[in-house]
Amino acid sequence: MDFAMGWNRFSLSVLGVWPEPRKMSNLSRFASNFIFWFTTLITVVFICAPQMTHLVLKSTNLDEVIENLSVNIPMLFSLGKQIILRYRRKALVFLMSQIFDDWAEPIPEVDRHTMLKTAKISRMISIVCSILTYVMVLAFLSLQIWSSMQNTSEFNVGGLLIPATFPYDTNKSPNYEITWLGQFVGTVLSAICYSCFDTFVAVLVLHICGQLTVLRIALENLANTTIKDNYSKFQERLGYIVHRQNQLFRYAVIVEDCFNIMLLVQTLMCTAMLCMTGYRMMTSVNQEQEDVPIIGVIFFISHVTYTMLHLFIYCYVGETLLGQSTGIGQSAYDCNWYDLPPKHAVSLVIVICRAQVSFQITAGKFSPFSLELFNAVLKTSAGYLSVLLAMKDRLVEEN
Repeated sequence: MDFAMGWNRFSLSVLGVWPEPRKMSNLSRFASNFIFWFTTLITVVFICAPQMTHLVLKSTNLDEVIENLSVNIPMLFSLGKQIILRYRRKALVFLMSQIFDDWAEPIPEVDRHTMLKTAKISRMISIVCSILTYVMVLAFLSLQIWSSMQNTSEFNVGGLLIPATFPYDTNKSPNYEITWLGQFVGTVLSAICYSCFDTFVAVLVLHICGQLTVLRIALENLANTTIKDNYSKFQERLGYIVHRQNQLFRYAVIVEDCFNIMLLVQTLMCTAMLCMTGYRMMTSVNQEQEDVPIIGVIFFISHVTYTMLHLFIYCYVGETLLGQSTGIGQSAYDCNWYDLPPKHAVSLVIVICRAQVSFQITAGKFSPFSLELFNAVLKTSAGYLSVLLAMKDRLVEEN
């Protein structure tokens, strides 16, 4: 479990939202609550509220609105993810306890190897997404600092890390330093939350997929093991498979109920972010008055890659879950059922019928995550991007 969840445990503990399945001391519980409220307060006070105020009061044209939203929307969404993890804590603690029991239970070496194979995929997803997050944050901070240095003069110490409106004078010291540090901490925390939420959900879904794979192996070997025991334990083994199938379905329903609304918002947000980031990148490259810094190009490319990767991960694990759940029916058909007595072979129909109801994670219960959905989001984003570019060209011609 530590191999599959270790990376997520560290990141979620930094935010105070790790759903610890084991009993916690009062001190640990207090520390977790304090960290959660402190990190939430930092993000709201220094990032979300000031940026929203700046959008309403200071953004006067299309470029400024898009620049504000391209930063403000992910920050607000990260805050929402953190709150959801805290609000769904009891359900997540239950899921984590079940995962802990699955890893602690003595099982055959083949099944253990299957679980480790899934855990390696989960760990790789967590590490790759975390590395890309740190690269994007570093590029963003470097770009903002470079832009601030361009505006620095003898009478102006430079702008804030993120353009925002505060109810006090941020040009005075130590107001400027405190505000800049608060924005820096809030930006890093938001990036960590955005990434680790997605990888945590992916790990939960992949664990269910791994357990479904183990169940399919048991089902394919059901006939052979039954023949060796002279059919004495067939009903017992089949009953365990059906019970385990229903149990995993309940786990998938809990994951779906906890996150489907947030996943719907994320799907819509990914569509908007791909559109707005592409717009900012193309308009920056097309500017003839000034050169675009290399770090700016790196940030835009990493941001687009980052957004597409996280959406792809959801679609990949959703597709895998659909395939593994419906594949149980195929595994029942592929076992040597023709060697079983008719009264035992007919019982496999129960498993096949149950497998017709697929496990899935959806975007607000509207559409299951699959590679088809990923393709649709990319097409929609490209269409919105072309509309924005056409609007900009029209505004330029009118001016």
